[in-house]
This record gives sequence, structure tokens and C-alpha cells, in this order.
Amino acid sequence: MTVENNAQTKPEESSADSPLIIGIGASAGGLEALQQFFQHMPGNSGLSFVVVQHLSPDYKSLMADILGKHTQMRVIQAENEMSIRPNTVYLIPPKNNMTLRAGRLFLTEFVHGMLNHPIDVFFTSLAEEQKERAIAVVLSGTGSDGTSGIKIVKEHGGLVIVQNPDSAKFDGMPRSAINTGLADFILSPDGIVDEIMNFSSYPTIIRPQEKEDMFSDDETFSRIYAILKKNSGIDFTNYKRSTVLRRIERRMVVTHSAGLADYMKFLAANSDEANVLVKEILIGVTNFFRDPAFFEKLKMNVIYSIVEHAGERDPIRVWSAGCSTGEEAYSLAILFRETLDELGVQRDIKIFATDVDSRAIEQAGKGVYSESILDDVSTERLAKFFLKKNEQYTISKEIRRMIIFAPHNMLSDPPFGKLDLICCRNVMIYFQPVLQRSLFSIFHSALKNGGYLFLGKSETAGEFSSVFRPVCSAEKIYIHKGEGKVDEFTPPTFNIPNIRAIAPKTVSIRDRESGEYALETSYIHFLETFLPASAVLNEANNVIHFFGNYTDYLSIAPGKATFNFFSMVNRDLSLVASTALNRCRSEHISVTYTGIAVDCPTGRRIVDLTVSPVPGQDREETGLIAVLFLENRSASTENLIGVTEKYDVDTTAARRIADLEQELHESQNDLKSTIGELETVNEELQAANEELLTANEELQSSNEELQSVNEELYTVNTEYQQKLDELTMLTNDLSNFLSSTMIGILFVDSNLNIRKFTEYVGREFQLMEHDIGRSLQIFAHSFPDEDIISDANAVLKDLVPIDREVTAMNGRFYTLRIAPYRTTENNIRGLVITIIDSLGIKNDGADAPSRS
Repeated sequence: MTVENNAQTKPEESSADSPLIIGIGASAGGLEALQQFFQHMPGNSGLSFVVVQHLSPDYKSLMADILGKHTQMRVIQAENEMSIRPNTVYLIPPKNNMTLRAGRLFLTEFVHGMLNHPIDVFFTSLAEEQKERAIAVVLSGTGSDGTSGIKIVKEHGGLVIVQNPDSAKFDGMPRSAINTGLADFILSPDGIVDEIMNFSSYPTIIRPQEKEDMFSDDETFSRIYAILKKNSGIDFTNYKRSTVLRRIERRMVVTHSAGLADYMKFLAANSDEANVLVKEILIGVTNFFRDPAFFEKLKMNVIYSIVEHAGERDPIRVWSAGCSTGEEAYSLAILFRETLDELGVQRDIKIFATDVDSRAIEQAGKGVYSESILDDVSTERLAKFFLKKNEQYTISKEIRRMIIFAPHNMLSDPPFGKLDLICCRNVMIYFQPVLQRSLFSIFHSALKNGGYLFLGKSETAGEFSSVFRPVCSAEKIYIHKGEGKVDEFTPPTFNIPNIRAIAPKTVSIRDRESGEYALETSYIHFLETFLPASAVLNEANNVIHFFGNYTDYLSIAPGKATFNFFSMVNRDLSLVASTALNRCRSEHISVTYTGIAVDCPTGRRIVDLTVSPVPGQDREETGLIAVLFLENRSASTENLIGVTEKYDVDTTAARRIADLEQELHESQNDLKSTIGELETVNEELQAANEELLTANEELQSSNEELQSVNEELYTVNTEYQQKLDELTMLTNDLSNFLSSTMIGILFVDSNLNIRKFTEYVGREFQLMEHDIGRSLQIFAHSFPDEDIISDANAVLKDLVPIDREVTAMNGRFYTLRIAPYRTTENNIRGLVITIIDSLGIKNDGADAPSRS
């Protein structure tokens, strides 16, 4: 009980006294990196190492034996509830995930076949346990395991080191981690060792009590704030001092600064370092549907209500404040899209997603994420709202169109208004109370009466209950009461930027001539012959050029300006002009109607109407039509190839009606045919789409399983390859040893088949290399007085070795020994027959008394 109470009352002291724990994540190709890493790591560093790999559940891991040869530290496979000790390397066992809690390792078996990220699991627990003392290292491997974990490590102020992809055998995991922008160092394995040793020896790490003295210089702090504001435009004065202090401390370790004043000088001289520190303070660690139960409650209690109460033409306005790299905004959009589909309605939804970090906003706008989102997004949502390309997932256009991303400082820039929902999660936890009050005041002015506020699980609006009433207290969802008032609220003031007037661009004469005015050359010469009132129409019946005195026949109608020919033409000419244009386009000839009575502003006139195609160069069709109004018909029009008819209103009307009926009939037939084809194609596409979705889900699942199996097999293969190399070396050593001695050794199996022999014994039994595998019984030997086969069978039966002196045919004396061949498991797998030349031994024995 005493120990427990001490642990509770002095957590910081116990954490400081415990060894630093380095979490190392590796997968395919990680063995070489681990060997290089531990070869350079001192054996007495006082640090603890936890290695997490993708291991096959079907094979015993040999990693402890292999790594043990490359370090003086103790290398062991972790067991459940094992305490962490310094100068020790702990390895994750197969079939398990591993977490760190209260200085102990806890193992939980995972279901094989399901997607599993053991590195993310351990990194997350390491960050929550060690906070700013956590060190996460990502080495060679495929996939994205570790990416989500380093985000949590970074959020808690820990150190993140990634192997340089150029030195990694497989660069998938290192590149995925680097793409987050959160890596403090990108180094080779031996360089990683140097930085870990530097980190572990930093004064505030080994003696946290010195932190207060090191960071007590308020004047230096003020100058650092001024440098950051100059570089980023953001005033960090009212951010929580502890947060800023942790980020500065981490950058001091990374830049090897001896003290705060040295770091301030480095910061003032290096704008890149200032940008990095700003990014560290604004650390945007988020993910899709963070706290899934909270988002599900938001959907059922808030989003459904907003959609159901909104009118069909009323826009739904949402603000995702401090959206970082966009995961939160896309999560909201997905929930709204799902709600619309489930209710079977359509609404205009605009989600304004903002963040003060313009680089984060740029990344969010792309909507491209790594495979690490598989931990947060369900398979159904991945298939419906994402498109997988290579090793990344891109958000669908349908969801992307719902969101407007923009860089925005919520404390100084004007907010959005008339909002139905504000989502601002895990932002205010970094602000001092004065900034929190300002932010609530801004939300009060931005939300509609009855709008909703969604905060992070560590944030609360309880202080302002007269304005924000809890809807779901546990999930931090509040409803806005517009009539409520709070004395602490002061009207927010905002920076309104000056907008510089921009003069509109004018089109140069050259550009105009090279564009639409260049068309004049194709018909200007054609019309010079006529010079009567006329107009040139395009394919849409819009007038693009006038000639002559056309005002008696064409005039601009009141209202919205238009150059449509039938909106401008005299009504007495409307019917005949429509008929003539239709015949001209369908028959590709000039059409002339004569004797048309027209009431003009200057009086009644009798005119002829000619409609003619306008040819281009080489008589090619241009789609342009010339319409001429002729009072005194000239000979030049008579030369046109075409038809000329006396205008009769009944005949013309009948022809026009017949043409329109024919067009209508053809259009109806075409429409029916098109609808039929469209329905068929639509059904086929729908069926194909469903099949593709199903196939895509199956392939995606299979691909993930295959990738996991591939990594496990690669790891197993690497370990076995290492063992094979060791066995090959051992075999070579044994062969050299046996061949260099005057001892004959013969190995036979339980059936007396030859398995292996040395050259010395081969001479006595007349054996050759190709005799391996053959029975010993068929070979003659040099000991005529011995029945070696009978002796061998006796030893196999009784397991009692035979050891005696024998004489060869050449008269030499030998010591013959026949013994059972025992394995390490004490199994009998044959015999070992040894023949030693004992002549020298006898002589030595004879001389022994004289030497004494």
C-alpha cells in the first residue's frame, strides 16, 4: 500500500527515476537496421529498448539469438507484465500486441487475419506513459504502421526519429512517417544512436528539477515570442506556457543548444528554425472520427436535427475551426452525406474548414491520406468515400465539394456567420483562459440561435452555461442560446485587411484580331456584293455582325440584352425567316422569299428575304448564315444557287408547321430510343458498380492480408537466413577441425546408412564422397578380426558404447569407439564410430616413467 501511495503522490519523480524507454518499430528489412543500430549503441547506456516487429504467428522468432550477437545488453522476448529494466532489449513475441503501463509490458493476443498495427499500438501507449520522455524510432518496413503512433508521440511532446529511406531496405514505413512532417530526425541507424544518446544526456531529461531554472528567463521568452510573431504573424503570448516550453525544450535538444539564450540566438539567425518551432507549437495531430463514439452521437443527436429542420433552399453552414490537415472536416462531411442519403433528401451544405497553419490547409485541400487511416475509417466508408491510388487514399469529389478550406486565424480574423454547427476540438486546451473566453465570445456571435458547438473531450463550455447549454455532456456537445448573455464576453475585434483595387485587363487589338474578329475575313467579301440591310448569324441563331441600314427589320428588345435573331427580328418576318433558316440549314442552299409585306417604323414596305450559307476558304462550311432584307432585288442575288418562292403566309405557315411536326416526331423517337438505351446502360452500370465495389472490398482485404503475411514471411526468412549463415559457418568450422585431426569419425543412421565421414576413416573403410547414403554393411574395412556391423547393432540395441583396442591389417594399433548419436532432445538418431591411431599414445606411455 505504501508503494502504491508513493506512486500516486509523486508520479513525476517516479517517471524521472525510471529509465528512458525507446520504442523501435521495424518490419521487412528491419533486421539489418536493428543489427547496425545495436552494434553502435553502448551496452551500458542505462536505456531500455522495446522492439516491435511484424512477426509470423506460425513460426518461432529467432530474433533474440540473432540480436544478442550484436550487443552486450540483455536481449529477451517480452512476457506479460514484465517490468522494464535498463540496459535491456525487449522483443515482441508472435501473435501479440504489446503496450506499456506503469513501467510494465502487457501482452494481448490479436486475431490473426484482421488488420493489425502493433507498432502504432505500442507507440500510443509509450506516449501516454512517458509523455515528453518518449522516444519513437521507425526503421525499415513496408506499409504505414507507426505513422499514427508517432502522431500521438508528437502530441505528447516526445521525440520522433525515422530511418533515412536511402539506407532502408524497404522505405514504405519511413516514407509514410516522414510525410507526416513530424520527424525530428531522419538518419541512418548509427546516426539515430548518436541522437538518442544526446537526448538521454540532456540536463532537463536526466534532471527535470533543473527545468524551472533553465526556463525562468522571462525576457528571453519575450524575445522568442517576438521572433515567432515576426515570422508567422501569430502571437503566442497567451498560449499555455507549459505547451510552448515543451516545444522549445524539444527544439533545444534537437539543435544541441546549451541553454535558452543560445537557442534564442539560433532562432533569431535561422528563419527555418522559427518556422519549425511554430509548426511544433501548432502541432496538428488529428485523425478521422477521433473519438468515434462522440462523432456517432453528433450524427444522431445533432446532424439529423439540423438536416430535418433545414428548408430545401436553406444552406446548412458548418465551421470546422482549427481543422489541421482536414481529417475532422472530411469526417463531418461524410456524416452529413450519410444523413442526407439515409433521409432521402438534398440540402446545400457548406463546411468552412480553417486553420492558422497554411501548409496544413494546403495538405488538407488535396484530400490525400496514407494507409494509416485504415485504423480510423470503416471498410464501408473507405469504399464509398475514398479512392485508393498506389498506397494512398484520396477523398471523393462528392465529399470534397462540400468543404471550403482557407487559412484563417480564428482569434484575429473575422469569423463566419449564421452557422448551424461549429466543431472546434482539442484547440482550446492549448490556450490560456483569456484566449478561451475570447474564443467563446466569437462562437457566441457566429452561431445561429439553436446552433450547436462540438468541443474536444478535454474541453468544456460549462463556465458559460447561460449561452451554451449541454446537449450531450459526456460528448461535449452544446446548443447555443442566442438570447443569453455573459458579463465576461466583450465584443471581439478583428483585423480587416485592405483590399487593393485591381484594374480589369483589356484585350489588346492584336489579341482581338487573332480571335473573334479574324472571322470577319471569311464573310466580309461575300457581303460586299449586296450591301443591303443584312445580318450574319451563328449556329445558335445569335447575330454576330450587322450590315447596312437594318434598323427597319431588326431592333434590340427591352429587358435583358440579347443578340438572338428571333428576339430582334420584326414580327412580320419571324415566320418566314424561321422557315427560310430551317430550309437553308437542312438543304444547304440559298432560300429566297419574295413579296413580303412588312410594317416598319417608316411605313409599310414590300421586301424579299434571302437566307444563304456563308462559305469559308475553299468553299468549306462555317456554320454561319447570312440573312438579307432586299427592297430592290439586285442581279447579284439572282446568281445564287438556290430556290426562290413567292411568299404566301398560308403556304409558308403550313410548311413551317410540317417541318416542326417532323422535327418533333424525330425528337420524340430519338428521346424514346435514348431513354431506353440510358435505362439499359444505367442498369448495367449499377450492376457493374456493385460488383466492382464488392470486388474492391474483397481485393482490398486480400491485399492487406497478403501484405501482412508477406512482411511476416520476410521477417521469418531473414531470421532463418541469418541462422543458415551461422550453421554454414559452424559446418565449415567442424569440417576443418575434423580434417585437421588424426581421428577418423564415421556417422551412420539407425539403419547403418552412411551420413558423414572424415577422410581419415575413409581410408580404413575404402569410402568415397558418393558413398554417402549407402549401407555400411557392403563395405570392407581394414580390421579383419573385428565384426564392426555386429558391434554397431549391439550398441543400437543396448545403447551401451563399445570402446576397445583393435589391430589393422598393416599391424597398426587403433582405438575403436562405437557410441549412440544423441540429439539435444536426447533422441537416438544412429551411431558415431571413432577410430584413433593409438601407436603414438603407447610410445608416450612407455616413456612416461623415465620422464618422471
